[in-house]
Amino acid sequence: MCNLSKGVMEKGRAEGRAEGRAEGMANGILVSIKNLVKNMGVSVEQAMSVLEIPEAERQTYMDLLERQ
Repeated sequence: MCNLSKGVMEKGRAEGRAEGRAEGMANGILVSIKNLVKNMGVSVEQAMSVLEIPEAERQTYMDLLERQ
């Protein structure tokens, strides 16, 4: 394999790993939000406050929760 194609392949792998980590973390946060809502009887907004989710990211999680 030439150096260029090897470099492209390695870059793709690194991007895939980063994407997988981000997706896994988002899923973990969604589970935490759902658990707080279900078990503690708080609203989604309160759950995100407890989890200290930044305001800039809250709409993203709201959208993901609506899709589930």
